[in-house]
Amino acid sequence: MQRRPGRKRGIWAIVLLVLGGALIAGPIVFVSGRFTVVHQYGDNMAPTLAHGDIVVLRTDTSALRRGDVVIYDPGTWGLKGPFIGRVAALGGEHISYAMGDKALTLDGQPLDEPYLNGLPGDGGVAFDVAVPQGKVFILGDNRGNSADSRFHLDSSGGTLPVSAVTGIEQPQRTLAYVAPGLAVLTGLFLLPVGIGLGIAALVVRRRKPVPAGPVWGAVHVEQP
Repeated sequence: MQRRPGRKRGIWAIVLLVLGGALIAGPIVFVSGRFTVVHQYGDNMAPTLAHGDIVVLRTDTSALRRGDVVIYDPGTWGLKGPFIGRVAALGGEHISYAMGDKALTLDGQPLDEPYLNGLPGDGGVAFDVAVPQGKVFILGDNRGNSADSRFHLDSSGGTLPVSAVTGIEQPQRTLAYVAPGLAVLTGLFLLPVGIGLGIAALVVRRRKPVPAGPVWGAVHVEQP
């Protein structure tokens, strides 16, 4: 049985188109269900985040840790958000600052904050808060320009419920951040290749076969 012209090209075209589409659609579905993208407005997180920066956050907040950069709802403080800040203390921890101290104190020990812009006490607010279980104490990295937990001490010591945290910044060098982008790029490469093979297969199939004619110089020998 004679195979149709361009059959192999057609098969490869279908394979590449399906694979390319899956590599594009799959990561989009994965990312849209597990991550959210926001813009940073203001300078409260400088120098970690500058005004206008794009921040990718994972929506699963079950693994919330002290030091995480988060997006949160400040509705408990009577404000409209969302805001971006850093978790300075978790439930069960004791955080404090006295005017003139060189560092915040967490459970009686100086808190190392290498990400700060300026001094830990910039903003001029002293506080001494035992964070209740299920709550978080949130501060900005730019203490001199951050309306954070320090300025809402009359509302549960400035703490917010963990449920107010709706996203945690996703480190840009992790596999979960890089892999979807690489998959989409691969899919974008495969799609035009598949389209090209499909067009080539159609051209070959529609090409009319050239009828066989006499071969000049050939000798026909009659069988006896």
